[in-house]
Amino acid sequence: MAQPVELVIQVLDDSRRKSIEYENRCWLKENIKELNICVCVENCLCDVFTIVRNWNNDGSILIQDGKNVQFKNYFNPCKEALSLIRLNNEYIVFLYSPKEV
Repeated sequence: MAQPVELVIQVLDDSRRKSIEYENRCWLKENIKELNICVCVENCLCDVFTIVRNWNNDGSILIQDGKNVQFKNYFNPCKEALSLIRLNNEYIVFLYSPKEV
């Protein structure tokens, strides 16, 4: 069962102590219930290696700028992304955040 929209977004916001990007926030608001998206409070961050490792997994989704990234060469490692991994009948969302200077 999908978690409340506000909870998912709040956990992702809290993970970096700042708001996730507007386009990604809007995408989540539109898709949390339909895709049955949940977040793990204890571990909601991922790195670029995790994204690459999960790229070809059945049902994985990568969102950047509020859009589905369908090809590896379209992924920009310098921008925030949402990585969704399918687990049974739900998706677990992870936040990718490039290193901040």
